[in-house]
Amino acid sequence: MLFLIGGGGFIGKNLVRCLHDEYHIFVFDKYIDSEFFSNYPQVKTKELDLVNESIPYYIDTPNYIINLASIVSTERDMKLFDELISTNVRVLINLYERFKGEENLELLMQFGSSEEYGSENSPFVETQREIPTSPYALVKQLSVNTAIMLYRDFHFPTMAVRPGNVFGPMQAKTKFIPYVVDKLKRNRPLEVTFCEQKRDTIYIDDFCWCISELLKHSERCLGEIVNVSSGDSIELKRVIEIAKDYLHSSSEVHYGALPYRANEVMDLRCSVDKLSALIGKLVCFDFEKRLKEYIDIINQS
Repeated sequence: MLFLIGGGGFIGKNLVRCLHDEYHIFVFDKYIDSEFFSNYPQVKTKELDLVNESIPYYIDTPNYIINLASIVSTERDMKLFDELISTNVRVLINLYERFKGEENLELLMQFGSSEEYGSENSPFVETQREIPTSPYALVKQLSVNTAIMLYRDFHFPTMAVRPGNVFGPMQAKTKFIPYVVDKLKRNRPLEVTFCEQKRDTIYIDDFCWCISELLKHSERCLGEIVNVSSGDSIELKRVIEIAKDYLHSSSEVHYGALPYRANEVMDLRCSVDKLSALIGKLVCFDFEKRLKEYIDIINQS
């Protein structure tokens, strides 16, 4: 059995879509999209606020838990800190308190972020010191270190993954690739930065495959921090050019209309050597092919 904590969002729904044939899945979240989950009647769901509530003891202990619960924010506002702590760390501690000592639990996978690494020394490797540049990245670092501490000091079966930039169906249009595709599809102008920054971007289906492979090799993953991405980076301007050409869009792209963020990471690229070693398979994905597949899906929706 696989529990998805905070599984009602973009990554959680796609994990359900990709993995429902492999695992008995139980989704816990503050809000459950009943329309989406009606397509997967074998998947159990429960509305639960795990900051303040615990998973009831009448529910059997799973083999795996993936903790996706988080508030995602790129803002540099320290007023967000308390809420970020509650969502990212308190949920993890509550899961530990609920399932400590349970022999059936083989692995709890805590989600961090590649933004923890900061803006220097790309490609990022898991052993380098983190230099977070936002409250979100700082709290993600704290949640990852807490997960590893729980394994090291309390023998609780945890690991942490640091995703790259994931994109795909069901992602909010405020995110970069959905925003670009939506504007280009409608021949509307784009307001963007100069888009010289590079991002390590991975399609959601490839990401879900990586997660499944890590679960299959859970005994190797205990106590580990693992980057889950493509291992390569692409300039955001090139992303726009590929999509614009594929859509035959007449949109005007206003480069420089938006400023770069403070402490902008200009080349976010993650090493995936450790990921490849753990799953025993080469990690290599075709971004351009996947971007076009995503565009085709959006055009059909």
